Amino acid sequence: MKVNVEINSRQIFKNHKESETHKCQGEINYHNNGTVLEFTEKYEEQELKFKMTILENKVITDRNGQAMIFDLENKNHSILVTPYGNINLEVTTKKIEISRQENQIKQIYLEYEIELENGEKYDNVVEISFFT
Repeated sequence: MKVNVEINSRQIFKNHKESETHKCQGEINYHNNGTVLEFTEKYEEQELKFKMTILENKVITDRNGQAMIFDLENKNHSILVTPYGNINLEVTTKKIEISRQENQIKQIYLEYEIELENGEKYDNVVEISFFT
């Protein structure tokens, strides 16, 4: 099913906060054991292709071939590929909320902490809303 997608994200650092909002179109497909959302976000002259697998207590995100797992039970190690080189990071998921209306997902809310390989930590809050 085609959907309009709105992504609101906040990065919370020790001394400041950053936030941004992006809108795009995507497709959401419901399966017996989970839901798959695919969309392409335009960001700083790039096209970021996302595939999100939404399970009950876990969200698996693939962004241009880079996987990140949001899991309430386990920390996740990932690699962030940047133009300046790869950065190892650890993701600690604090909260996953999936809002539904008539068995269809309307919003995903994620709170998580990222710890970079240099020891820097910051919190993230991401809200992804869907509109038909």
